[in-house]
Amino acid sequence: MIDSKRIYQKADKLMKRFHTEDPEEIAEAMGIIISDSLPSKDLLGMYFCKWRHRAILLHPDLEVHVRKCIIAHELGHDQFHRAEAEKGPMQEFSLFKMTNVMEYEANAFASHIILDTDETLRQIHEGATVVEIAQRACVDINLVLIKVEELRKMGYDLTVPGETNGSFLKKISPDFGKSPMNH
Repeated sequence: MIDSKRIYQKADKLMKRFHTEDPEEIAEAMGIIISDSLPSKDLLGMYFCKWRHRAILLHPDLEVHVRKCIIAHELGHDQFHRAEAEKGPMQEFSLFKMTNVMEYEANAFASHIILDTDETLRQIHEGATVVEIAQRACVDINLVLIKVEELRKMGYDLTVPGETNGSFLKKISPDFGKSPMNH
C-alpha cells in the first residue's frame, strides 16, 4: 500500500535539508551524478545505483520543464527504490505511467518536489482548475492530478477532477514545449 504521507514527508525533508525546491540541486547535493548523455532516443531518463554510486542519465535534448520533472521522478526512485535500482537501471520511456507501485511513488514524490503544497491549495481554493494550475507551473496536467490525489489521501478535502492519463508522455519527444519558431 502506498504511504502518501511518508512520500510527502520525504520530499519535504529533502527540500528543507538542502534549502531548495530544485530537484537538480537536491540531487547534486546528495552526490547523485546527473548527466545529459543518455544514448537512447526512446528514453527520457534513467536512474541507477551501482556500488553505492548513484546517477541520473537524461536525454540530452529535454526542455527545462520536462528535465525538471524527470529529475524529480528519478529522485523518487532514489529515495524509495534504491535496492531495486541496484539490480538494474530504472528506465523511463514515459513519465506518469502508473503501471506499478514504484512508478506511482516516484510520480507522487515528483509532484511534491515540483508543486508547492501551499500554493497548490491556495489556487484550488481560489477556484483554479487543474489545467490552470498546470499552465501556471509549466507542468503537465497529470502531475497536478497526482498532487491533488496525494493531498486528498493525506486528508485534504479536495475533489479530484478526473483521472490521470498514464500514457501521455509516450508520444512526447524530448523537444516537447519548444516554440515552433525554435525548430
